[in-house]
Amino acid sequence: MHRRWLGIDFSGNHRTWRPGCSRSNVWIADVRERNGQLVLHDLRRVQALPGVAVPFTRLAALLSDASYLAAAIDAPFSVPALHASQGGHPALLSLVAQMPCHSRPFPLASDFVQVVAGQPPPLSPPKPYRVTEAHWNRQGINVRSTLWAGSRGGAPMTAAAIRLLAQAGRPVWPWSHATPGLIVEAFPTAQLQRWGLPFSQYDGNGPTAVATRMTILAGIAQRIALGGFRSALAGSADALDALVAAFAAVAVTRSALGHPVAPVPAMTEGWIAVHQ
Repeated sequence: MHRRWLGIDFSGNHRTWRPGCSRSNVWIADVRERNGQLVLHDLRRVQALPGVAVPFTRLAALLSDASYLAAAIDAPFSVPALHASQGGHPALLSLVAQMPCHSRPFPLASDFVQVVAGQPPPLSPPKPYRVTEAHWNRQGINVRSTLWAGSRGGAPMTAAAIRLLAQAGRPVWPWSHATPGLIVEAFPTAQLQRWGLPFSQYDGNGPTAVATRMTILAGIAQRIALGGFRSALAGSADALDALVAAFAAVAVTRSALGHPVAPVPAMTEGWIAVHQ
C-alpha cells in the first residue's frame, strides 16, 4: 500500500454537494510519502471524484475503499457528552443513518438536533460545546457548536459528517486506531494556530485574504512538496483547508499529535486531531 493520507474540507450546505455545483467548497487532498517526504499527489473538488453516483455517495465510496492509511475530515464527528448516545458512537451513527433526508444527502440540522437532543432547537444553553471544542475556543479560535442549528451553526456540518461516517463504514478515531482506512476529525483553523501560522482572514478573493493564503502556503511548504497545486491552493481557502486537514490524518498514524487526547471525554465526544 502507498503511504497515503486524505484531507477533506467539508460542508453542511447541501447545495455544495450537487453534481453541477462548479464552485463547491468540498475539496479532497491526496497526500503521499515519497522517499521520506510528504507530497501533495492530487487535489480536487468532490464533484471531480470518479463515478456516476451523487458526489456525497462518491465520497463515501472513496472512504469505504480504505486505500489510504487515514483520512481526516474538517467536520465534527460527535456531540457533547450530555447528548451523546448511551450506546456510544456506533449508536449515534446508526441513529443518524436512519433519519430521513428529504431528497438531500443528509438530514436537516433542525431534525438532527431534535433527534439527538430529544428537543427542538435552540437548546439551553443554545450552543453547547464538546471538551475538545472548548479547548480551542479558549485559544481564541471561533468554534461552531455541533448542536446549534441557527446562523453559522455547526449542526448542519455535524449531521452531514455523521451521515458520511455511517455510509463509509470505516473505523473512526479516537474510538479506533485501526489502519488502513481510519477516519479522523480535523480542524484546519486549530492546526494553523498550532503551527503559528495565520488562522483567520484567509478566505475570499480580497488582497488581504490572498496575501494571507500565500503566507500560510510558505509555512506549509516547509512540511510538504506542493508540486503543481500551489496555484489552486493560493486561489481557494477551501482547497487549502483540505491540505491542512490531511496533516491530522498524518499525525494520528505517525503518533505526532500536537495536542494530547483526554481519554475520558474523547471516548464519549470524540477529539480533534492536530499535528505537532
